[in-house]
Amino acid sequence: MALKLYIAYGTAADQVIALRLQALAAVNGLSVYVPPAYTRQPTAVLDSQSDIRLRESDVIIGVITVAISEVCRQELNTAKDLEKKTIVIAAPALASWLEPHFPGNLVVINPLDPAVAEQAIVEFLKKTELAQQAKSALIALGTLALGLWLFTRQD
Repeated sequence: MALKLYIAYGTAADQVIALRLQALAAVNGLSVYVPPAYTRQPTAVLDSQSDIRLRESDVIIGVITVAISEVCRQELNTAKDLEKKTIVIAAPALASWLEPHFPGNLVVINPLDPAVAEQAIVEFLKKTELAQQAKSALIALGTLALGLWLFTRQD
């Protein structure tokens, strides 16, 4: 059974990163759900399809580079309430604000040195203790590392 990832993203601008990660993960046999863009509207709430996918997922990845939308906040809070394995990838400008909410699970992307973020994701996946899915977790790691590289290249 493939590792199931759910990618919560802050704003429509972060959807590009989320979709890149999804495409890369799918090529490697991972199941990845990225909520539709209309869910990032200011008045949007967590829709039923996204809620189901979030609950089914093994790992929740947050991508927040500009701001956090209300629905992204709901997704990440639900993940915490369900005690899902969660990691948040954020831009440096948001790190101090997000750290208290995700202590030990926040990865700050340094565009000048994405290897630091890659190593933090390696450590996170090791801590997830999804032993039966170790191969998928390693593939996910490679996918995320490449996704991070693509993200830093667009800036």
